[in-house]
Amino acid sequence: MDWNDWQRVLKWRALEEGDADGVLVNAERRREATAHTRAGLGSEEIAGDMLDERSESFLDKRAEWLEREAVGWRGDLIRVLDLLCVPHGRWSWALAGWILALVTGYWVTDLGQEAEFNLLALPLVGLLAWNAVVIVLGLLCELIPANAVAGRGGWVAEFLAHGISRMGKASKEVTSGVAETVQKRFEELAWPLAWKRLQMRLRMWLHVAAALLAIGGAVALYARGWSREYRAVWESTLLSENGAKAFFEALFTPASRVLRLPVPTDQIDGMHRTGGKVETPAPALPWIDLYAGTLMVLVVVPRLLLAGIGAARCCRTMARPARALQWGNYLRTLLRAVEGGSERIQVLVHAIEPTPAHREVWDRGVRERFGGMARAEYVRIPAGEEDEFAAAWQPVCANLVMLFNMATTPEAEVQRRLVSDVRQRLLTKHADPELVVLLDGTSLAGRWSPEKIAGREQLWSEMVEGIASDVIVAVRKESARAKPLAS
Repeated sequence: MDWNDWQRVLKWRALEEGDADGVLVNAERRREATAHTRAGLGSEEIAGDMLDERSESFLDKRAEWLEREAVGWRGDLIRVLDLLCVPHGRWSWALAGWILALVTGYWVTDLGQEAEFNLLALPLVGLLAWNAVVIVLGLLCELIPANAVAGRGGWVAEFLAHGISRMGKASKEVTSGVAETVQKRFEELAWPLAWKRLQMRLRMWLHVAAALLAIGGAVALYARGWSREYRAVWESTLLSENGAKAFFEALFTPASRVLRLPVPTDQIDGMHRTGGKVETPAPALPWIDLYAGTLMVLVVVPRLLLAGIGAARCCRTMARPARALQWGNYLRTLLRAVEGGSERIQVLVHAIEPTPAHREVWDRGVRERFGGMARAEYVRIPAGEEDEFAAAWQPVCANLVMLFNMATTPEAEVQRRLVSDVRQRLLTKHADPELVVLLDGTSLAGRWSPEKIAGREQLWSEMVEGIASDVIVAVRKESARAKPLAS
């Protein structure tokens, strides 16, 4: 999948995980999307949290199906989907930067004063030195991903990435409701990937800009020499004639070999300006050719190669962390929603009077655990009659759910004993039963913090450890339903 495909998949995952109650997209439509696209994939085939090729293909096709079906859906869903965006750059900004680099390269390149082309006075010498350092760092970033520099993307790229995202961020804000939950979940999933991708693309754009800066300098060499005859000289406090020969030979040898242009080192002695005088200034054109060739060979080509390597790595680098975004539970939930056939699951409800509102949430928990087509059959256990019920109860199938009020503090003499007695009754009919404890938290979502809910779930898990196969929580997000969607 490419980056657009991943964004689409992450949008729908954020929407479904942030809208567990089906405010925006109901459970039936979600099951329909899964059934149309799973191509025989079953929940039992999902091992671990890492995406494999088949699971990735399923998510891609499912998100595409949902996006296609979303056209014409009610406005709340469309508005929420429109809110889900990531920091990104624009090609128009890159193009403007490239043009600026080309123009800058042209104007900063000067051949010298009084028709003399001073080989050591050019800004191009500094440009070559700077590019040599940056190209080495670029190779470390692009070819050694584990390098700390590559991990951060470089301080320049990171700074520009944040600036661009702030410039390009739309003025779409949401402050309440299920839309806020969905948007926050999308940012948790997609934004770290988007930052990394933006930094990689900015490095690529900067490589192209550096190449254009060098091209602008090469063009300026010929443009300025077109209408004026320049003579090549050199002067230096640090270099002698022999030092200058060694320097120019080392600097121009790569371009000389690639372009098959000789380095006229025999002219170096006569080109030396000392005491304000030059013995024999040389024609400038051969040296201009060598300078332009050096810019092409040592700057333009390596920078464009690094840009190409960065572009090729970008897709692969994004795919690896995207496949590792804890997909296991999400995939199993999707697939179980269309599994289970017409299986009947008995639910023993302890000391709670079932209402339609309760059953809506409980049904969802049962379907997520045993399959979307499973049917829940509720049987109430009156408070204080636990022993009598367990003695008289008869199992109807190997799968059983026992439902308790999550707000109740579990006791070994009551809840654990009841679960243990019921399990013993199950074992008389089924050798390998599955007993799941479902905790009803429908009235707690607006009153208890997530930490308190998690702590109570842990307490129940410890109480029924070794007896129940699993402990799951059913919570209605009343706060999400109560708050209006942002327009």
